[in-house]
Amino acid sequence: MKKIIPFIFAIILVVTTVSAGGIAFADEAVKADERAIPVLMYHSVLKSKKGTYFVSPEQLEKDISEIKNAGYEFVFPEEIIAFAEGRGDLPEKPIMFTFDDGHYNNMYYGTDILKKYSAKAVINVIGAFSEFSSTSGDDSNPNYSHLTWGQIGKLYESGYFVFGNHTYNMHSFKPRYGIMPKTGESETEYAEAFRNDFLKNQEKLIAATGVKPTVFAYPFGRYNEKADGILKEEGIKITLTCNEGVSVVKKGEGECFLKLRRINRSGEYSTDDVLARIHGAK
Repeated sequence: MKKIIPFIFAIILVVTTVSAGGIAFADEAVKADERAIPVLMYHSVLKSKKGTYFVSPEQLEKDISEIKNAGYEFVFPEEIIAFAEGRGDLPEKPIMFTFDDGHYNNMYYGTDILKKYSAKAVINVIGAFSEFSSTSGDDSNPNYSHLTWGQIGKLYESGYFVFGNHTYNMHSFKPRYGIMPKTGESETEYAEAFRNDFLKNQEKLIAATGVKPTVFAYPFGRYNEKADGILKEEGIKITLTCNEGVSVVKKGEGECFLKLRRINRSGEYSTDDVLARIHGAK
């Protein structure tokens, strides 16, 4: 009996050690199956203006160059969706660039810069602005124009840009604040108004690119549960907020209806500031 007890103890010790090792490996596997995804939010790219929603072409190029030097790899939304749904993988240090509103200057200044560094970006289009540029004859001015539907198609074909929905005509403060319900509007009235606006832009973007967008950027970062439900029903899998920070995505988490945080790339920041915000937000 005295000989058996140490033997049993030894077995217990071995089993406990293996189990502890298994837990450690499981923890490592969980960490390996997560990705922190910084998402940068740009708006206009202009030489003549500088401010919260403007960067110069030089700033954009330096951002891309230094971000690549820091080991980040540019990804499209579909890559994030595939990872989250367990269908694909992501690099160890992914990053996504987004341009809100659909300014023509994103194409005018940004195309050659993205090509130079083999970068990728999402442009979130306000349909009514692109419609005006497409039909008014007043287009292709980097200072104020928005992308025409034809230009959107060409950018998509380039392989460096994909497109998200930023509403057709709900990017204003009045009569509603972004996509939020108007005062006195019933839930049914709101749902119909929002769905119709969203689908109108989807149809325009599908006609321009041949692809159904799976990304929606909330105007002014404002969102609500009713709109979220409609977006989900209509096939949107990633939503983009204006909430500052970096989101963590888990591989195989299934449903990929994500409110991804973003970092606004103000023209008043240096590239070093941008990198610090990326690292500091984790």
